[in-house]
Amino acid sequence: MPTSLVSIISEQAAPNFLFIKEFYDKVDKFLFVSTEQMEKKNKTNLLCETLNVDKEKRIKTLITDEYYYQNIEKLKKLNLSPDDTYLVNLTGGTKMMSITIWQFFNTFKNVRFFYVPLGKNYYNELFNDKPVIQRDFKTCITCKEYLNIYGIRYEESNIFLNKQLANDIFNDVKAGNFDLDKFPKKKLKDNAIEHTNVQLHTRWFEEYVYYRIKKELQLSDEYIITGAKLFEINEEKQSKSFYQNDNEVDVFFIYNNRPYIIECKFSIGKEKINYTNINSILYKLSAINKRFGISAKAPIFTLSDLSTIPQNASEGLHRRATITNIYNPFFDRNTFLKNFDQELLSFVC
Repeated sequence: MPTSLVSIISEQAAPNFLFIKEFYDKVDKFLFVSTEQMEKKNKTNLLCETLNVDKEKRIKTLITDEYYYQNIEKLKKLNLSPDDTYLVNLTGGTKMMSITIWQFFNTFKNVRFFYVPLGKNYYNELFNDKPVIQRDFKTCITCKEYLNIYGIRYEESNIFLNKQLANDIFNDVKAGNFDLDKFPKKKLKDNAIEHTNVQLHTRWFEEYVYYRIKKELQLSDEYIITGAKLFEINEEKQSKSFYQNDNEVDVFFIYNNRPYIIECKFSIGKEKINYTNINSILYKLSAINKRFGISAKAPIFTLSDLSTIPQNASEGLHRRATITNIYNPFFDRNTFLKNFDQELLSFVC
């Protein structure tokens, strides 16, 4: 018998994407339960286009997030076959929407219910009469796919440095005690590397972090990008030339199906830490982070020595980071010198 996969559309697009991609080859029809608010944001189309779901395989119905009885009646009007198999993902939408979908499909004889926890690399199958079964995802979401489902176009900058040169410059910077005035600009220029729009030390540090993360987490090109200019997808303006990029991301990567946004700062204050600068960075990072879904993690990487910050000031910065939804916010010079590998693995696990 035919199999249909049921998704509840919401702001958090990644769980639906991963679940559909996991079962895509086993499904004949895709039923999307959405709301007017989500459709104004084009959420269903972004999901379907990224997954290449054929239009003839799509069924979409709009319900409200408040009225249980009216929603049940609307679902009945779909005249779904009682003999088909239904894979129902309860992750999206409001609690009332999830309850509605559960109650409606629980009357079908061939139905399986699932839930995808946010930020996790597994999904749960739910049962009425036995414990939950947890299964790891076999599928992965790429950087391009992730940005697409959240309505973000991007333009990736060219990488100027090779890995060896980036590492050599780190050793030079370390030998110069991380003093910006001693940054080896000549080495970059000797290698015919110049960038008129970005200072050389800024571009170097972004690419050094890119190479370091890529190596430690063994990421392929699909799962990490650097120097990405972000553009909001606008159906009326298909070309990016119609509007300016509204944000930039220094390093963006996906690990175990979770997104990470890295803000790279060679220095946060020349002679002492500039707290105003840190606050500005936190608010900028928070604004970018909101566009990537609530499971995104966004730390600051810097070669400044943050151990010099007094304890009360450090606690204040961490509180401010938490308020702006930035957790585990800082990797500083000491991390790069001592235990970067362990700290990175701890951060992404």
